[in-house]
Amino acid sequence: MPSYKEHVLVSIIMVFPFFPEIFYIALAVIGASIMDMDHKVNQKNITILGLLGVILALILSILNFPYLIGVLIALMALLFYISEHRGFMHSVFGIIFITGCVSFFVLGAHSLLSEFTSLKVSLIIISLILGIVILNKKIVPIYAFLIIIGLIFSSDIGFNIYYVFFAFFLGCISHVILDLFTPSGVQLINPISSMKFKKRAGFTLIAIWAGCVIASVVLYGNNFLSLII
Repeated sequence: MPSYKEHVLVSIIMVFPFFPEIFYIALAVIGASIMDMDHKVNQKNITILGLLGVILALILSILNFPYLIGVLIALMALLFYISEHRGFMHSVFGIIFITGCVSFFVLGAHSLLSEFTSLKVSLIIISLILGIVILNKKIVPIYAFLIIIGLIFSSDIGFNIYYVFFAFFLGCISHVILDLFTPSGVQLINPISSMKFKKRAGFTLIAIWAGCVIASVVLYGNNFLSLII
């Protein structure tokens, strides 16, 4: 079974060719780590995530922002809590749902924070909140240090919700790819089927990723989004 360190490393490798900025790399790392919140050992973190969603919904509602963002985070936490490990939340449908929920959270938090602070500070706060709630506690200090230093000294920084979505999505996919190479495999199309996919599906996803990297470099100068938008 891959360790959290391996999941973090592979997520960075997979996202870097498309989104080399520190904030989007951080989102990929979060995406790779959030996938295992359906494990029983992470129930405390799931509870914190659910409370975060409820609090965010209340704050956004008071400030006349879309409170559905917080509701989705709370719902995602609930699904993690009741899901079987490597079941629905590890499936293609689960990944899309998780990515959508977290992307909406990032968008809502950014909209809220931008009213009071600069873009850099906003991205630092969002990255730290996600990291503290989701990451393995052993890597939170170094993660926080790198995020703060990286964003403070970044000269060209921006916010793009499409980048947020796809960086996080790649992080989630990187986690599933490693899990596909384990003996137990992954239920990739749950709830349609409980069939478990293994190495062959893993190699297929790697080939698709590699093809996208090559195509983005050759055709669009590393701008992956030009392929899909």
